[in-house]
Amino acid sequence: MTLFQHRSIRILCVALSCLAAAAVTPVADAKKGGSDAGQRLADRAEIADLTYCYAEGTDAIGRGDVAAGKATYKECFTTNAKVAAYFPGADPNGPPGLSAVGTDAWAVAVQGVFETNGYISTQHLMSNIRIDLDGNSGTMTSYLGATHVIDPAGAVELAHGTYVDTVVRTPQGWRISKRTLYLISFLRLESPAP
Repeated sequence: MTLFQHRSIRILCVALSCLAAAAVTPVADAKKGGSDAGQRLADRAEIADLTYCYAEGTDAIGRGDVAAGKATYKECFTTNAKVAAYFPGADPNGPPGLSAVGTDAWAVAVQGVFETNGYISTQHLMSNIRIDLDGNSGTMTSYLGATHVIDPAGAVELAHGTYVDTVVRTPQGWRISKRTLYLISFLRLESPAP
């Protein structure tokens, strides 16, 4: 069992434990109610975990472990996922600044950006996750706060933006089939010379 699967099972167990601890039967979730609320809660937990999975894969690439990044991406995405990034100020209706189809192609694109910019490590933090489901598909949005380290003692680049995703249920579980990043800021910070 992979780390991602262990984490997904943990999230599901915590979610179900919270329901049991509150002596609540899965009669309703916050959005729709009904007898399948427990399944929707589990689906939401699994979908939310996809954005953390993506951050984990990206940070593996950020520290130079491209093979681990590719393997992790395969747990987050469909094989033919479309991934794109729009940089600050870009026309969101125009072509993206970076795009690829498939997990391996995206990993190579990310590796190229990180190497070109001299990053030696990265940390991608995800928050404000919103999920809308419609049967076996849905959408997810999440906020990004990322640190890209050039020199641990002297220079980093900070990025902030929003991911907009299409998610689908597959035989392997929920996966991202399309992910688009809209960056709102990208800032380089340097320490003053001693």
